[in-house]
Amino acid sequence: MFTADPTVLARIAAAQGLIFDMDGTIIDSEGNHHKATNHMLKDLGLPPLPTEVLESYAGLPDTPMFADILQRLKASGALTQEQIDRDPRLTIEALSRTKRQIYEEIYMPQDVLYASMAELIRDCAAQGKRLALATSSPRTQADFILHTSKLQPYFASVITGDMVEHGKPAPDIFLLAAQSLNLKPEDCLVFEDGQHGLNAAKAAHIDALHCLNGEFQAFYPA
Repeated sequence: MFTADPTVLARIAAAQGLIFDMDGTIIDSEGNHHKATNHMLKDLGLPPLPTEVLESYAGLPDTPMFADILQRLKASGALTQEQIDRDPRLTIEALSRTKRQIYEEIYMPQDVLYASMAELIRDCAAQGKRLALATSSPRTQADFILHTSKLQPYFASVITGDMVEHGKPAPDIFLLAAQSLNLKPEDCLVFEDGQHGLNAAKAAHIDALHCLNGEFQAFYPA
């Protein structure tokens, strides 16, 4: 089971709807996303980003992430504003598209499902709870992970980053997930690994469990 902590089990049991983040929560994929980003930067002739910087982007949509990356590279002297303005490969849209292609073609097949989270998902679905996936990743990636992990039948809805106007840490994605389950936010519980996602759950007034490496870390009340 996900955890033996009776307090956590009681909180899960009390929730009518469970909303799961994907990357870093049900699959071990954050490291592969980092590799894909640095792979792309290397192909562009740019220096890699340190792990702590890449980890700070967990849960963020592409637009603010790549905007910050460009500013960091400019501040370090690796890029000039003229290069950013003139090179079509350095638009946020192009960076997002290139990184997505590298990740999906090379690194996504290497992602590993957290067995404890998969067991939790199956058990809760068998108990009649309503489950939603709420990820900043695009639908193609969500579909691939759910298909290869054989978890797709357990989710009543799948909400992806391109379905909301404002990504995490805004509450939009979790509010839409609760709505898709025909539940009020206070009747749901979010499972999240990243601080941006935990902040989004709080903004949506939904209690959250911080999960890391397939294990419970802390309870974050709304």
